[in-house]
Amino acid sequence: MAGERPKKETAAGADRAAPAAEDAVTSSPGGAADGLAAAAAPVLPPVLEKPRTRPPRRAEEITPARREKFARIAAMRDFAAAVVLEDITDPHNAAAAFRSADAFGIQNVHLVFARERRFDPLKREFRKTSGRSNKWLDFRIHDDSARAMAALKAAGHTLIATKVDPAATPLPALDLAAIEKPAFVFGNEHRGISPAVEEAADILTFIPMVGLAESFNLSVSVALVLYEYFGQLRLGRAPAPGAPRRLSTEDEAAALFVRWLGRM
Repeated sequence: MAGERPKKETAAGADRAAPAAEDAVTSSPGGAADGLAAAAAPVLPPVLEKPRTRPPRRAEEITPARREKFARIAAMRDFAAAVVLEDITDPHNAAAAFRSADAFGIQNVHLVFARERRFDPLKREFRKTSGRSNKWLDFRIHDDSARAMAALKAAGHTLIATKVDPAATPLPALDLAAIEKPAFVFGNEHRGISPAVEEAADILTFIPMVGLAESFNLSVSVALVLYEYFGQLRLGRAPAPGAPRRLSTEDEAAALFVRWLGRM
């Protein structure tokens, strides 16, 4: 996991899911006399949605209590942060991490399959481990680590990658509440983060521990990191607490509520 780096000078397995849109790179006119087109920043792939076999439910079709619950939770959702899981081997480890993301209000989860076999996070078999949270989260699928990190950065995220490294910064020493759009990146259960992720990371961090084991398992690491973020941001435990900030707009919450209706 890593210490803050100075900015660069130059500016497993389950059945394969349906192919997801990759980080598209578009071109825009360069305007130069030679007429060459300049590549635009990579963009995030679309949210993965399960094909529907019936029309989505309308708000009036669910009970007032359930409608109030979902609207209230949507308003508390954190659209600024993201969880990124790179090349996870065991889908059930990822599903346990989904549960932590939901519990701490993180809506956006990115799955990178550069080396490991792709799995579908929406499959029913993962609902038990995830506490059914995989039904309500927004997933985006990437097939290249470097392009995924570039797309996240282009979307304004600060990449905070976890790595057991003496040069990394202890997690509690980070002022996570001061980072407007953190993306917490976790690597493979055995190899950790890839060189591409380490190179792209703005911050490397680790979770302090004193036992004989060198690291926590994936789902525990995700839970501990997100709880530290949650505590600093929502419970006022940041090193330099500031004024509370809104993590979602009314439009984002309303759009999420509509998406949730479509998944019921």
